[in-house]
This record gives sequence, structure tokens and C-alpha cells, in this order.
Amino acid sequence: MAATHTIGIDLGGTNIKGGVCDADLRLVAQHAIPTEAERGVEHVLTRMAGLVDELRRRANLRRDEIAGVGVGAPGPMSHAEGIIHSAPNLPGWVKVPLRDRLTRLTTMTVVLENDANAAAFGEYAAGAGQGVRDMVMLTLGTGIGGGIVLDGKLWRGRFDNAGEIGHMVIVPDGRPCPCGQRGCLERYASANAVAERLREAVQAGESSVLQALVTAGTPFDARDVVAALERGDRLAARIWDETCAYLALSVVNIQHLLNPELVVFAGGLINAGARLLDPIGRHFERLSWKIAPDAPRIAFATLGTDAGTIGAAALARGG
Repeated sequence: MAATHTIGIDLGGTNIKGGVCDADLRLVAQHAIPTEAERGVEHVLTRMAGLVDELRRRANLRRDEIAGVGVGAPGPMSHAEGIIHSAPNLPGWVKVPLRDRLTRLTTMTVVLENDANAAAFGEYAAGAGQGVRDMVMLTLGTGIGGGIVLDGKLWRGRFDNAGEIGHMVIVPDGRPCPCGQRGCLERYASANAVAERLREAVQAGESSVLQALVTAGTPFDARDVVAALERGDRLAARIWDETCAYLALSVVNIQHLLNPELVVFAGGLINAGARLLDPIGRHFERLSWKIAPDAPRIAFATLGTDAGTIGAAALARGG
């Protein structure tokens, strides 16, 4: 009998999450363990192999009932070679042949994918993107990740780095980015950037209900900015509206470059709900062209933190 289940692994600097998906990409078992990255590459690989076995046991499946294992991992990599070039938050992970090492440890077929790509494919296959052929996803978190699905397939690009939408330059010679560029989208519209831009505005003399936090050097985040605008804070409202305009501009650029049917937003910022989606829509209408009816639909992701696990499991089927 043909194997009908796949395992998805979401490798992070703090935790390794995993799940078993059936033929319909429904999660039938899940488990997570600490990464323990400080103990080195081989230790983490052994823990990943152990997690695969634990997931199989929890799903009550034999090895021959598992068609493959998909791994979503952070950092630049070669999908074709199965090698992680460099992984942030994973000390010592340089030129790691994860696919081949994990294949030997598990005796299963392993597919390696960038974690943002895996999450995007999960949303495409089992979440907000069901029923479409072309979709782009932006994950709005500490930075901005992205993933592109064209004609039902992940678009990785010649060097396996396609989908780095957070590093689309939207302000020429703008804010410096750790990537080495200036003016990247994630320096203006990520969750971190929202709080940082408000803090800088207060330090420059603008008033805000968050001024006491800024003066005291107390950390705050985008949720505090949203709470401030809900209290009528004019600075918070301006920063937030600018953020939505930057995101709308990114959708306009995506529209003209790839012409997808759907653009999906994921990550912590979407917890703002209509306060995020509605102004993005208004700014998109203002900024986009009117000469052709090719505007993508804009929506929120639906799988939450399971997107990467489900996407990795889906890619283990050859997605």
C-alpha cells in the first residue's frame, strides 16, 4: 500500500516543531522540543531525527507509511543541494548538509526548504490560498519574510533566494538594513520597525501617550502602538497609516512583477485585524493603476503557527 502521510519539521533557534499530515494535509499528530542549538549541529540533527520518530509513534504509523520528511529551516540555503549556507540563531550552522545528514539518521526521504517558503506553501496548499494557482505571502514579524507560489509551484529563483520580499527597496537610500541595503520594506513595515519608528519620532520631539515608555527606555512593540492609536494617539495613528501605505506599495509592486491572484499577509501584525487590512486596501486602491482589472485579492493567512509545519509536510510530497 502506498505511503499516505508526510512529516513536516519547522526548525527554529529556540524550538523544533513537527507534525504528521495525512493525504489531505490534515495534522494528525504534533509535537515540539527545545532546539538546544548551543550544543552544536550534530546534537540538533540528532534531536530532529528523534522528533521524527516520536511523531511517527504519536500518529501510530509504520516507517513505510511515511512518504517523506520536509524541513523548513531559516537562512540562505540551496534547496537543490539540501545545504544550509548560514542559519541565524543556530550557532555554527555554516554549509550544513542537512538533507543528506537527516536522510541517513532517519532512513527517510528528506526535502529541505527555506522556512518562509514552507509557510507560504502551507497557506497555499491548506490555508488561505486553497483554490488559487498564483499566490504571494508576506510574513510580518520581527522582520518580513516572503514566499511565492506560481502555477502551483514554489518559485525559488536561480539562486534559491526568490521571495525575499522584506528586502524589496521601497525608500531609495532609506533606513539601513542589516542585510547591507538601505530602504528595505522590513525596515519600515515589520513589527519591530513600527515600534522603532514611533520611538524615534518621540525622541525627535513628537508627543505620544507612549512617551513615558520611550523616556524610560522601556521596551514596547507594535501591539502597544496599535493600543495607542485606539486611544486616539495621533503619532501612533500616523506611524500605523504609513506602515499600511508601505505594505500597500509592496502589493502594487508585486502586482506588476508577478500578477498573482492573491497576496496573503501573515505574522504577528495581522492580529490587528481590520485595522491593518482595511487601510492597506485603501492605500492599494489609491496607489495602483486603473488601466487594467488585474488587482490581486488581499487576505490574511489562516493557518497561524502551523503553516510552516504543514507546508514542509506538503513539500515532502514533491510540491
